[in-house]
Amino acid sequence: MPRAAQKPERSGLGQVLHERGRRMTRQRQAVFDAVVAAGGHPCADQVFARVRRRLPHVSLATVYNALEALVGCGQLSKIPRTDRGPARYDPRRDVHHHARCVACSKVWDIDDKAIVVRTVSAPRRFKPVGYKVEMLVECPADCPGDARICVATVGAKRS
Repeated sequence: MPRAAQKPERSGLGQVLHERGRRMTRQRQAVFDAVVAAGGHPCADQVFARVRRRLPHVSLATVYNALEALVGCGQLSKIPRTDRGPARYDPRRDVHHHARCVACSKVWDIDDKAIVVRTVSAPRRFKPVGYKVEMLVECPADCPGDARICVATVGAKRS
């Protein structure tokens, strides 16, 4: 078959989107890459700032739509918003849990997969079929208590 007639290969992300009836777009790829590159649990505004470096004309609405499409396809998970902070997005798809600061809304991964089985299921003889745990914590004393500052600044001091 001539080279020009061949279909381009899909990336893993493109294949998943296609299988779920969604198109692969530059914006969706850029949003996915930005979440992964953030190395944590970025909010939509943080993802938007990263994507704008690559695609200067992208809109915040496009970023939100791409995030929701990627969550809907199982490529990202969404950590719901709280009173103190925005929803966050997580590229990890394995079973893990989160700790969230009640002052600044920063999120950390908890990798102890047996935590619920040991503390809830075993004593009551429940058969776990799935679970998510979010532990609410207070950051160390250097947490500024402001989600916009804490996630962007390392070692900021409370005033």
